[in-house]
Amino acid sequence: MISAFVFYVLTDAGKRGIKRLVFCARDAYLFYEAAKILGPVIAPGIELSYIHVSRYSLRAAEYALSPDDCLDTICLGALDISFAKMMKRASLSDDEIKYFAKECGFERREEEPLDNAQVREIKQRLLNNREFFEVVARHAEDKLKPALDYLKQEGLDKESLRKTKTAIVDSGWIGTVQKSLNKLIGAGEKLEGYYFGLYSLPKGVSEESYNSFYFSPGAGVMNLGRKNRFSVCLFETVCSSPESMTYGYEYSDGKVIPVTKPEGNPNKDYILRCSGYMNEFSGILADGIKDDLQKIHDHDLIWICEELLKPIMSDPTPEESRAFGKMLFNDDVLPGDDYSLAGKWSDDELKKNAFIRKMFIKSGIKDGDIPKSGWPEGSITNSCTGFKRKMSLFSERASKTVTEIRKTIRA
Repeated sequence: MISAFVFYVLTDAGKRGIKRLVFCARDAYLFYEAAKILGPVIAPGIELSYIHVSRYSLRAAEYALSPDDCLDTICLGALDISFAKMMKRASLSDDEIKYFAKECGFERREEEPLDNAQVREIKQRLLNNREFFEVVARHAEDKLKPALDYLKQEGLDKESLRKTKTAIVDSGWIGTVQKSLNKLIGAGEKLEGYYFGLYSLPKGVSEESYNSFYFSPGAGVMNLGRKNRFSVCLFETVCSSPESMTYGYEYSDGKVIPVTKPEGNPNKDYILRCSGYMNEFSGILADGIKDDLQKIHDHDLIWICEELLKPIMSDPTPEESRAFGKMLFNDDVLPGDDYSLAGKWSDDELKKNAFIRKMFIKSGIKDGDIPKSGWPEGSITNSCTGFKRKMSLFSERASKTVTEIRKTIRA
């Protein structure tokens, strides 16, 4: 899967005259490791590099340039979101969080879990609060210069992009990192991007600068089939890097260095083992394909990925759901507590995850909570067997399909 995507990126970038590929931490770490081995065989003229960025480290600085646009990324739902967690995305202090919680009618409820309706309510209340935007801009100003200096140090500035046609490589899903980088650099649409998959695109971007491999924005039977049997959280948990996410940047000995947590990724032992196996496989693959590059086609690579991903992501065995389900993950922009990827559900939670009930709740017709899991298919397999498991998995796929169709219609 990793090698298939990297093969696509290297060959396509070579055809389109891209001279530099920048792999983004953390999801593109294993892609970068594979590219260092496959690159000299597939596209020897392309420079490869790796940068330490995260949605948080870029947005926290980007808000200084356009604080009025910050609510779309601050007020985003997540599996375990609270008012405090949303405000920390904008780097607010504890006292500021308490102040604005009172302004929004959530006094002393800063840490309580929020549902989607409450997230929308908070966003609406902050929309006309000028003081909030001023506070966000003030925090962002402190983070802007170190972020810009780091990007320039890594060759991501206007001058470098004028000289060298460059694209970033990332896992994907919405592609906001590319938009943030272009905004910070002031490069317009000059920085392009390659993604494993894209559900949608950020507002106001050019579709031509976003290149996706496994699935793309929009409907279509093949796209929907891949999306409803795909798990973003499982992918991000496995395809990550040994270090922690990037929280910002600081100056040290004349250089700008990323700020990370010293303990690193909680799954780093597994990731390092994966990296070792993948490097060995990439070396064997590089030797095997060097004389047959023209015989490999994108549709064959995608088919291989489908054969590998669909079973484990949407219909895992009990052994697979136990092994991967115990890995730790966090789906928020700014991680806090880590959770098991696929915790076991009770009978009541399995009932609450039923298709019709979920659709009513997501449509606002019915109130109620939906069971939380980074990988629902794993939680279902960990919780039941036989016909009950089969119907629960079918329900999960159906809800994903309807959700994607609704997103496409709204777009």
